[in-house]
Amino acid sequence: MISINTDTAYEVGLKNKETSKRYRFFFQPFLVVLLFFLYFIHLSFAHDIVVKRNSNLREEPTSSSRLLHQLKPGDELVLINIEKENGYYYVTNKNFIGWIWANNVIVQQEYRRDQWDWIDEDGDGQDTRTEVLIVESEIPVTFTTNESTKVASGRWTDPYTGEIFTDPKDLDIDHMVPLKNAHLSGGWLWSLEKRRKFANDLVNPEHLIAVDKSANRSKGTKGPDEWLPSNQLYRCDYVKNWVKIKTRWNLTITEEERTAIDSILTQCPN
Repeated sequence: MISINTDTAYEVGLKNKETSKRYRFFFQPFLVVLLFFLYFIHLSFAHDIVVKRNSNLREEPTSSSRLLHQLKPGDELVLINIEKENGYYYVTNKNFIGWIWANNVIVQQEYRRDQWDWIDEDGDGQDTRTEVLIVESEIPVTFTTNESTKVASGRWTDPYTGEIFTDPKDLDIDHMVPLKNAHLSGGWLWSLEKRRKFANDLVNPEHLIAVDKSANRSKGTKGPDEWLPSNQLYRCDYVKNWVKIKTRWNLTITEEERTAIDSILTQCPN
């Protein structure tokens, strides 16, 4: 029969407990740092991705691969790699990492306006907004300073409303296809350089236009299915330019957009 000294066992237990506390105290800061590190790693790769129909998470990017997990509409995933492989995205879902058929999900990176900023491409001190105001004014513009970097006055006819403006403070420079709309239509896949190129396209005159700022803010990020210029004489040109820009930049057009565009174009002269 084995006898146990309860006093000794109690002392050993206390020592183990103190040792455990010391280790816990020692490693706790490192654990916190590790958690923060993993969190920011997650943010750097995180994309919004939502399942739109019943789907399977697979071990490899092929329909014959082993099934890891079944997903239903509305399930949220994290996209690990924005590049597709064999038509599959590499994603995480709770405790699973695997591949999901790209047509079964909606994917979009978070929109950040600072990635689509105005630039001064030619280095003359005039950013893209200023360049558009100068080009589209029907009379020579005046400037607020001798440096000619900020427009003080001119004459602009807003195609959205048909109204005439002389004070640039009343105008926005509108992206015919709004930046966030472009982002959601495929621009989320672009490099920072390409996003800024889209935001500052001065080559194609329909891309950027000076318009009444209240009309532009009413438009927001909406497509032709949700918003059209109040100036009906401009609506045909508006949707034609919309399609032209989306085609040029290889951006997607939703079914709702397509229906609205087709409806308007049937009423337009050839």
